[in-house]
Amino acid sequence: MQNVVPAGALTRRSRTLLYFAVVVLAFGAVGVASGLFLHAVNFVVRANPAFPTYDLLRKGLIVVGALLLLVALGMTVRALTWKRDNPHAAALGDVFATFLDQRYIYLRNVSRPKIGYIDAVLVGPAGVLVCRVCSNTGTFYNEGKGWMRRVGDSDWRTLRWSPTQEALDDMQRLEAFLQAKGVEVVPMFGVVVFTEPHPKAIVTTTNPALPVAQFEDLETKLTLNYLAKRDRLPQATVNAIAEWLFA
Repeated sequence: MQNVVPAGALTRRSRTLLYFAVVVLAFGAVGVASGLFLHAVNFVVRANPAFPTYDLLRKGLIVVGALLLLVALGMTVRALTWKRDNPHAAALGDVFATFLDQRYIYLRNVSRPKIGYIDAVLVGPAGVLVCRVCSNTGTFYNEGKGWMRRVGDSDWRTLRWSPTQEALDDMQRLEAFLQAKGVEVVPMFGVVVFTEPHPKAIVTTTNPALPVAQFEDLETKLTLNYLAKRDRLPQATVNAIAEWLFA
């Protein structure tokens, strides 16, 4: 199995975001400087009926400029801290490699504007598998799309986030992306994978909307759905999908 990460594409996107941050920074600086200048030099006297509009304009320039500076700061931080890899997704790839051949391509840390961020995508003759990777520890219960976590010895707390729902959202966006590329029928699957072994992570499910697995039972869980049929996609389509996600 090929285990890759689109680091080059992520680096290019980081540079592009940094470029736009500089542009936004420039506009913000000009706005603040213009507003301060209009405060220092009054082109409209207070007795003029147009002074309230003039005052609103110069104050607005400062406020908008300051907001743009904050946006530029956020964009800069995002560009400089953009993850080039996901170590937990990389570890999952090592597990896939133990039972999948070279026809399968595993892409981790996938990030594209029309798709968003996806922990990992496995593409092969069996279809497209979206992986939501969880490194959480504790005792969890999943029914349908809902998740709960045990707190203490007997209390359970509903999780505000759902790895199942996140994976389903990723699948929907990815399917739309591939259909726009010309893949009419996309055999799309999803899986939630906990990287920590039992008993660090204990997961119980009832009628899960997506399979939930840990490294030790991953192959068994996938054999029931994704790997139940291994000729859904021709290899040429597999390679094309991988190239689109890697670009």
